[in-house]
Amino acid sequence: MRTRIFLLGVVSVLVLSLPRTAQLEVPTHLKADDNFTLSKVTDGVYAAIAKSGGLASGNAGFVVGSEGVLLVDTFFTPTAVEDLLETIASETKQPIKYAINTHYHLDHTGGNQVLTARSVPIIGHENLIAWQTTKNRRFLPATEELQKRRSDAAKQLSEIPADQADKRTTLERQLKRFDAMLAIKLTNPTVTFGSGTLHLFLGSTEVILFTLPGHTGGDILAYVPSANVVFTGDMGGRKTLPNLVDATVNDWIPSLDQLLSKYPTAQFVPGHGAVATAAEIREFRDYLFDLRARVQQARADGLSLEQAKQQLKLPDKYKAFAFQNFATPNVEDMYKELVGTKAK
Repeated sequence: MRTRIFLLGVVSVLVLSLPRTAQLEVPTHLKADDNFTLSKVTDGVYAAIAKSGGLASGNAGFVVGSEGVLLVDTFFTPTAVEDLLETIASETKQPIKYAINTHYHLDHTGGNQVLTARSVPIIGHENLIAWQTTKNRRFLPATEELQKRRSDAAKQLSEIPADQADKRTTLERQLKRFDAMLAIKLTNPTVTFGSGTLHLFLGSTEVILFTLPGHTGGDILAYVPSANVVFTGDMGGRKTLPNLVDATVNDWIPSLDQLLSKYPTAQFVPGHGAVATAAEIREFRDYLFDLRARVQQARADGLSLEQAKQQLKLPDKYKAFAFQNFATPNVEDMYKELVGTKAK
């Protein structure tokens, strides 16, 4: 299926608003560039690489054409995507024509409300409609809990002397993060598709959207032919362990094989980590392959799930990867997938 899309307005959107209460004042001197690093991949194609501890959490990016801009993902918080929109405005006078959600996870969709407020169409996989405002609650504490954490942090800050700058800065960052999270409204994409390809045109610049199974069951990738750049979302990573909470690794590995076969010389903007080469995406793919093989062997050796979690250690070649906290959950998710008990 080949579709050329022209969108004149925004389709109705389902927005779930969380109640808000008055907030204590937080220092505002923290810089916007604490959230992400802008990387020019090639002419007209940019990656916004999330910084650890910032308000972005996952990568985003954008493509500038002669008649508009495509935004890829909206970060974790409205604050972060507003910073990105300001950055885009400093690079081009072209308007944001489309945005896409590569998948539903909150670190890639938390700023959606900012785009809908600007009447920018947000394109996502059709499965996102069922997940965006429901499953994402796993990643967003209840309002009351966030308010309590914020109140506790504000109290601690008020008790720290001015000469303890490091402690004060840490707490100020926490307060800024709590405020940003309290501002999130879980907002659906406004345009969806579920198979084939979708061709967007920013004047003469074409961007091809396509789906691949593996990471969530609702993933979209974006290819810019003129630049030979692929935005993978979390289907690809550079030197990061993946989040397998929604994954089907048995689908993910062949999807990455297909991706690498089709785009062997491309540059890849992953969901996490710096801009990657095909070799670095293959390294990510090989981690999944190795994980499956190790868990398969553990099962063949008669290990229970708990025994596998305790005994399977991360191979040395992956110990420099980011998100080491996913190592044991990856074993658990892989084990459950193999025995058929993984939650859908």
